[in-house]
Amino acid sequence: MIDERLFQDAKFYDKLIGLFMTADECDECGKVFNELSNLPIFGRFYTKQINLNEYPEYLSRFNTYYVPSFVILSPEANLLGIIQSSDAKFIEDKTREIVEAYLKGYNGEKLKDYIPTPEEPVKQEIIYEVIGDILNGIPADHRAIQLYRFIEKLDEKYKSGEKEIKPLTPEAKFLINGDELQPSPYAQNIAFSVEAGKENGKVLFELIKEGSVFRSKKMENKGLLIDEASVGNALLTEYERTEDQEFLSKALEIHQYIKQNLTHEKGFKDSPPKDRLTQVTFLEPLANAEVSIFLARLYAITGEQNYVEEARKAINCAYAGSRDLKVLARIAISLIKIEDLVKTSDKGPYTDIRLEFVKSLECRYKRGDKCYEKLEDIQLII
Repeated sequence: MIDERLFQDAKFYDKLIGLFMTADECDECGKVFNELSNLPIFGRFYTKQINLNEYPEYLSRFNTYYVPSFVILSPEANLLGIIQSSDAKFIEDKTREIVEAYLKGYNGEKLKDYIPTPEEPVKQEIIYEVIGDILNGIPADHRAIQLYRFIEKLDEKYKSGEKEIKPLTPEAKFLINGDELQPSPYAQNIAFSVEAGKENGKVLFELIKEGSVFRSKKMENKGLLIDEASVGNALLTEYERTEDQEFLSKALEIHQYIKQNLTHEKGFKDSPPKDRLTQVTFLEPLANAEVSIFLARLYAITGEQNYVEEARKAINCAYAGSRDLKVLARIAISLIKIEDLVKTSDKGPYTDIRLEFVKSLECRYKRGDKCYEKLEDIQLII
């Protein structure tokens, strides 16, 4: 969070604001920041370091994916420039150019809302696009792999393609190669470990406060849509595994937080407004795609129609915002859960994406109004 006092002081003392973007994996960032801090030109700035692992909402608003980066803002929070380099001399030279332009009257650009116009996807087209991307060598995260493995069970012609999958993340490498999951302080990673059965779901409780999810064990940042969705999904998986009502209750608390703090008419906001920068509305596609899975699962488990309506809103928002493989895989999973839902009285977890646990179900499997004894008797045509 960037305190309002920083902008007020910058305006009063006629200084600029410099945000130095770093990340956990950036070994050189500390050295570069120390070099910059000793340069005379930086006397014109109030500077603040921002770890993009902990505060990814700023990454979205500045659209910078390189670390270290130096973001220069006016006292009015207008963007004056972004310098992407680890060379302190290069940053110094570019900073001087930006300061000179500001002194000559350049006021920068106001940060703009990102609100894509919703588009409704077709499930079959999305599934085939995801499968095609994976087979064409685009690196896949764990959701893309989950979808691929579900599809290959339905159509054996895809079985040979699994050896071609390039895992993108540690979670994906765990699914494909069985690589060990390394301990992580971040909610998303912990949530995956819970879903994978590597950690007890109650470890998530310490990250939740009245429905808002802390970004990490640092307890600094909270309420980001991607973390709400990831932890919510892990809680539902643990509920289906244990039938412990506390997990479902915590998931419902998370939904209530999302509804009260992150809802937008065209999707869901990536972050609650905490400062001038996060007051800029950003409907982040990946987070909307992940929350659509959470909402679709709540619909399946509770039977409440409002969840599926919210899920479709998130789907249409995500699809309008991105055609990235990670986003499309999540959209496909969510659409399968909505349109091809199979309720079951068997405890989870499930490899079949269609399945969700309903405790009071009167038969083993139920599709629509019809009961089945065997899952393979329920066809899915794609």
